[in-house]
Amino acid sequence: MIYRKETFPKNTLPIFQQHYLTEDMLLFDIETTGLSPAQNHIYCIGCGYLSGEEVVIELFFAENKMEEKPVLEAFLELLSTHSIVITFNGTTFDLPFVQKRMAHWGYQTASASDSLKNTSLTETSDVSSTDKIILLESLKSIDLYREAAGMKSLLHLPSYRQKSIEQFLGCSREDKYDGGQLIEIYHQYAAHPDPEILSLLLLHNQEDVKGMFDLLGILSYYQLRDGQYEITDVFREDSAESQFENTETFAETSRNNSFCTDNSAYNHSSYYNMKFRTNYPLPQSIHMTCEGSSLLLNSDGGLIRFPLRHGFLKHFFSDCENYYYLPEEDYAIHKSVGAFVDSAHRRKATKRNCYVKKECDYITVPSRCGDGYLRKEYQDKNIYLTIPANLEDAKSFAEEYFADNLF
Repeated sequence: MIYRKETFPKNTLPIFQQHYLTEDMLLFDIETTGLSPAQNHIYCIGCGYLSGEEVVIELFFAENKMEEKPVLEAFLELLSTHSIVITFNGTTFDLPFVQKRMAHWGYQTASASDSLKNTSLTETSDVSSTDKIILLESLKSIDLYREAAGMKSLLHLPSYRQKSIEQFLGCSREDKYDGGQLIEIYHQYAAHPDPEILSLLLLHNQEDVKGMFDLLGILSYYQLRDGQYEITDVFREDSAESQFENTETFAETSRNNSFCTDNSAYNHSSYYNMKFRTNYPLPQSIHMTCEGSSLLLNSDGGLIRFPLRHGFLKHFFSDCENYYYLPEEDYAIHKSVGAFVDSAHRRKATKRNCYVKKECDYITVPSRCGDGYLRKEYQDKNIYLTIPANLEDAKSFAEEYFADNLF
């Protein structure tokens, strides 16, 4: 077995990764001779972790199939000192593959279904080396592929392969191969060991592991989902000039990322804007439109713009059996008051007419639930909000906007 180790300072990582990484996390990636663990084996496992103020990368390389077992044992020894594993597509591939290869070498393992529970590998200490029990329930697992794929409404990437996400994040690689292309190269090395081929194989795995440190940056967008930002300003624009149109490359990027279904938004002369600052920097700027609203993200926060409309909205009462509808006034009143209205000018309220009307400036917010306080008609699936009165109300509104449209 060949072993390689590299370290670099923690403070060379972006601020979010420095904040997010803890010493109980282990990032790892495997290289295999094929997709089937029954017919193929693992020839390299790369691991990355934090140790004090340094980031450590360790590679375990099997020069032939028989060295797979010591590679797995070295990996398990390192894994035993961590409680969280971070992978890229590890839930589907890396973890089940490791588990099945351990079974091949005589280890007793948990069931295959357990490997898909966002958990990972550990071993008990009270059994012999030939009867080690590999448990998959005790460690937490974070799959960066699944995390990125869960942001499709925000990222709109052409694919969610590791190199594609790295490209979005602005990462560069020296390695130009993918794992499938290296299988034949590994077989060549196993038959005729060559230092140059070895360097090529190790470089790919090393950059996969380093790339996962970069990929952690994708998790910084979850600040929007988790409320880890501060609303710093709210303001109204009454001219056609907008901070969005004045932002360089907005027109091009909005076309690329747009899933706007309300093009009339661009015909409005009044907009309501919310400016916010995230707790940690975001890795890349994003410009997008959604149902007429526009979102601009930059390194330290962003801006949301909503077309501002004026008109009448309706607040529907849920207990219509307790109300009368007044056709001439076009609103409902409670029966305790309606009892004093001439019966010729009132009728029993229904779900569709049990409302009061309000004239106001409002924002239209698309919603999956359609149970907003104000609506235009009873079956309206949008939510209409009056302009938030203060920054605290604006934060609550932003949280609902992000939850409904981005995650």
